[in-house]
Amino acid sequence: MIEKLAAHYKDAFSLAYSHEKKGYKWYKTDEGQIFGILSEAVTEEEKNLLTTLYTPYDPGLGEHSERSLKWLHYLYGDGGPPFPPSADAVRCYYFFSRQPVSDRQSFEEAMQGSIPSSTILWISQQKGIIFEDHPEPVIDKESIDQWIDSFTSDFFIELYVCIGQLNKLDAGVKERIQSEQAGFEVICQSFRIKQCITFSEALPVFFLNGSVTDQLFSEFLTESLTDTELVQTLKVYFECNLNVSLTAKKLYMHRNSVQYRIDKFIEKTGLDVKHFHEAAAVSLMMKYIEQMAD
Repeated sequence: MIEKLAAHYKDAFSLAYSHEKKGYKWYKTDEGQIFGILSEAVTEEEKNLLTTLYTPYDPGLGEHSERSLKWLHYLYGDGGPPFPPSADAVRCYYFFSRQPVSDRQSFEEAMQGSIPSSTILWISQQKGIIFEDHPEPVIDKESIDQWIDSFTSDFFIELYVCIGQLNKLDAGVKERIQSEQAGFEVICQSFRIKQCITFSEALPVFFLNGSVTDQLFSEFLTESLTDTELVQTLKVYFECNLNVSLTAKKLYMHRNSVQYRIDKFIEKTGLDVKHFHEAAAVSLMMKYIEQMAD
């Protein structure tokens, strides 16, 4: 479809997003590609059709910091990786508000206090992505629930946050972030959700609506699941209802050895399988990866 639009609008069509380009109307595809068309080249009827087919992208002049522009060009253009040299992982928080965020500067300052080492990329007046450069492996969901409540009362908005995976900063992270974003957007548009939902909690819905692809899962997870001993330990651990002592007994292992394997898995992937919904998500992902390998 993008190719047909480019052929139709010719010189009025652009994939090279820049907030300095005047007179362009920008849109974003479901795959995350941003494109622009000169407003004077589009009729009102065509504008209505484009708005129906694609998400209008409202950058707002001068609203992007240097860091957020780098993320923008990396995810939706042909820019290079924006990762800090010292970072080896990133976690994305996909947020949206039912009301426009009027005071974005104060919003960003407050967000920096809640998620240090973060960059906000605004997608529209009501939604965006927060990139956490140096994330802790396991999220503190209780504290996130608290700052969502604070933002709701301080900015008079109804804020929703979808928490992404712990993603490895490698050549495939761009596609994984775009897959996460697309999956969460479907959930936000089509389902009633809590104000804070994690990737693990959303995963069953991803399977139901067909959002699961090979690019969706964190590289930390797929790397971990190449360890056959770890996979066997996790399978027995799940069968034993997350009981470490019973798992050790069935595997003829010392309890501390089983606990060590589980703790190392949690530390690497950020998936705390000591809790049911995280364990259920990992079990689903393991079955999917096994099925794809057959």
